[in-house]
Amino acid sequence: MTSDAASKALATCQLTDSPWRYALQVAEAPDAPLVIAAHGSDRDIRGLLDGLGLDGQVSVLAPLFPAEIDGENTGDDYKFLTGSGADYLVLMDRILADALTRLNGRPRQIWLFGFSGGAQFAQRYALFRAAQLDGLILAAPGGVTLLRADVDWWPGLRGAARAVGAEVDFEALKTLRTAILVGAEDRAAGMVSRAQGTKFGARDAGLAGDTRIDKARALRDSLSAHGAPVNYTELPGVGHKLAPCTEAAAVILRDWLTQEQASTLPTSDRRHR
Repeated sequence: MTSDAASKALATCQLTDSPWRYALQVAEAPDAPLVIAAHGSDRDIRGLLDGLGLDGQVSVLAPLFPAEIDGENTGDDYKFLTGSGADYLVLMDRILADALTRLNGRPRQIWLFGFSGGAQFAQRYALFRAAQLDGLILAAPGGVTLLRADVDWWPGLRGAARAVGAEVDFEALKTLRTAILVGAEDRAAGMVSRAQGTKFGARDAGLAGDTRIDKARALRDSLSAHGAPVNYTELPGVGHKLAPCTEAAAVILRDWLTQEQASTLPTSDRRHR
């Protein structure tokens, strides 16, 4: 596995018996919430740590998904949970388990944030691991998976279990507090297309629309129709930029921080149902 520039400029933890790495910013309070922060294609780990740390009130875990493995381009693999022999669902489970051993105590809440490609990863990870999460924030995803059983994976859910090796947790999704953010000027089309015949291309890749705004709205509608609690915000004057999205996400996280729960069910119930 190659070393990404992001990992060279930042202290990272190495997953036990594995070359995979992640950054971990630990809060002082032993039960402080943990924010899992998934990077976009630019792999700006520092931007995530600085933007979501809430002045040390939460711990931040930022996995570093490599853009290249053994000379092969793997830059997009994590967004779809599989690729080049890696199982990113299991990998994230392992990273989380490893990180929990390095914290000062068990976090009382676990929240997942993703920006751009990281939002694609976060949404698809949550499809299968919603019961382990207490809140989900998706910022400007370039592609989304709609809760459509009549559409093949990944634009929809038909064949998801076969493709990913896990079952979608529909019941947990209904109680997972979710926020979707997108810049009101994030209107570029074509940059986020996945034409059939290309890597991760799909026949229905354009089902959710052309722009990130289209896709964010389609995901909002799909989740809401399923009964999930969704808060949707278009950020005025914002294009496809990480900093304004982490700033808006931090406001949401601070609000969650002041509440007793980050979901409609107690944390213990969500993780042991």
